[in-house]
Amino acid sequence: MNRKWTEEDSRWLRANHGRMDLQTLSQELKLPLAEVEKRLQQLRLEAVPAVPLKKSPGTYRDQVRELSAARKVYEKAIDLFHKRDLDGAARRFEELIADYADEKDLVDRAKVYVNACRGGKKARLPAGGAPDEIFNAAVFEKNRGNLPKALELLKKMPGGRDEEGRIHYLAACCHALAGDGEQALANLKKAIHADQQNRIQARMEADLAPLRGAPGFSELLAG
Repeated sequence: MNRKWTEEDSRWLRANHGRMDLQTLSQELKLPLAEVEKRLQQLRLEAVPAVPLKKSPGTYRDQVRELSAARKVYEKAIDLFHKRDLDGAARRFEELIADYADEKDLVDRAKVYVNACRGGKKARLPAGGAPDEIFNAAVFEKNRGNLPKALELLKKMPGGRDEEGRIHYLAACCHALAGDGEQALANLKKAIHADQQNRIQARMEADLAPLRGAPGFSELLAG
């Protein structure tokens, strides 16, 4: 049996209606949605609209389409960054982070650039940084062309925690850009073994372009 509405409920609703959607209000009050909606109308209040959950792409074609769309946002953000439009670039990077959370490598890069845009200077690795901080710093160094520094940072990462293969994937990109195809393929193989999503991303990865035509590269991407 549902409990009765109280004056305390009305006071709580007035204080919180602008911070939660209808479903959350109902859960917090432990009252039916219809009852909460009726009280909102009586009190002439409005709950914040619920944010629809973004579905992860299902088919391979959907995943490729999703990655392509994310890359367009990323490339536009990079263009603004190089033009020193830091506010515009930050907004684009934040859009990518919010809308394409499944594209982990791009999101990791975007987070580093957001920090650089907001701080107006190059990202720096804090002494004794956490694994994510080290990884993001390595992404930043790779993106600005400092490949030896990026690889040096990756060596500091605890390999046992690389469940998604992101360390090996980034290392593969660095080695490919540095012209070490053999080491790049070895790291890419480990990254794909850790997470098959890396195989899909590698098919469209600009950083791996130097590997096109290398023995074993096409076979590795084809699975």
